[in-house]
Formats: sequence, structure tokens, C-alpha cells
Amino acid sequence: MGGRSKSLLMVGNKLLLARVADALRPVCAELIGVVRPGQEDSIRDTALALRMHVVEDEERDAGPLAGICAGLSATATPLCFVTGGDHPFLSRALIKAMVDRAFVRAEPIAVVPRFRGRLQPLHAVYPTRKWLEASRTAMAGGERSPSRLIDRCLASGSPQIHVMEESETAAHDPGLRSLVDVDTPAQLERARAMESWVTSVRRGLRPPGGV
Repeated sequence: MGGRSKSLLMVGNKLLLARVADALRPVCAELIGVVRPGQEDSIRDTALALRMHVVEDEERDAGPLAGICAGLSATATPLCFVTGGDHPFLSRALIKAMVDRAFVRAEPIAVVPRFRGRLQPLHAVYPTRKWLEASRTAMAGGERSPSRLIDRCLASGSPQIHVMEESETAAHDPGLRSLVDVDTPAQLERARAMESWVTSVRRGLRPPGGV
């Protein structure tokens, strides 16, 4: 993105970070924003303005696993929905379904979608205590990739994970829009086009018998 912070980009006349916060606030007990140590842009101030509790990565330049650790260590809830700040179309219905799936056993398990053949660790539900321990242990061993950690946990069976395949995800988010993120200028323009199309359709709708 040419050095720009993705969370501060605009889609539908709203910052990506604000879109994430607005989607999560009705379904989450608290919102935690994780920033890099010494981050110089306005993400920290923006997150505070959005009434997020702001914390820093547990290790500098340690990638998304450090961010997950920081968020999990700061929460007071036993289960967390973890997402990146670049998901413009988060679905509350999907998040609720993921939480329900996490509680099918006596103790909650992680729920991670698979999208276009890839696991989505930054659109996932994690039991706080178990995954904080697993993530910190992995980082101590030099691991920086949450996807590789999930692969290892799937292979070992611990901590337990339910992989939500696209067919299951689509039952709650038919267009799989919730899993769309913004990593490149082309993806940003596509997200803006998607938002423009939805907005224009909604504005054109009329109730039966309307004038």
C-alpha cells in the first residue's frame, strides 16, 4: 500500500478501522486495538477515538502472532474474535455462528475459516487462555506465523480447532464478504466498488406498493 496504514484507508466514506469497530461493537463485550511499538501514524489515536482499548505488540517486529498474543493477554473475556483492521465487510451473523460453533463442547475450541484454500487466522475465534499459552510457546520457539501454528495444532489435535469450510461459512455470510481483506491497491478499489454497488442497490429499493 505504498507505506500507508491499511486500517486508515477509506471504503464507503468510512475508515476501515471504523468499519471494523462498528461491526464488532454490537457483538463483542470489548474492543482491543493492537498497534506496533512506537507506531507513528494516527492508528493509535483513531482506535482510542473509536473507544478501543489500545495495546502494543508483545514483541517488536514479530509479525501478526505477536499482535494476537497482545490482544489475548489484554482481554477479560474467555473467548476472542480476532481480526485484522482491513476487513471492510465483517458479518455479525457469521461471527455469532463462529462463537456458537466454538461452544459445541464442554470447553470452547478455536474456529478458523478456510477461504480460497487458505486458513484465515485473522478472522478467527480463539479460547483466550489456551491460545495465549500456545502462541507464546510458539513465539519462544521462533515461530512468527499464526497459520503455521494452526497447522501444527491441527496435526497434533491440541489446542482443538474447528476449520470452517466455505460451504459452512456461506450459510451465514452468503457472499463470503466477511473474509474479504485489503492488501493491495487493486483489492482496495474492488472493496470500494463492492461497497458502492451495495449502497446503490439499497438506495434504489422500494417497498411493495411504494411510489
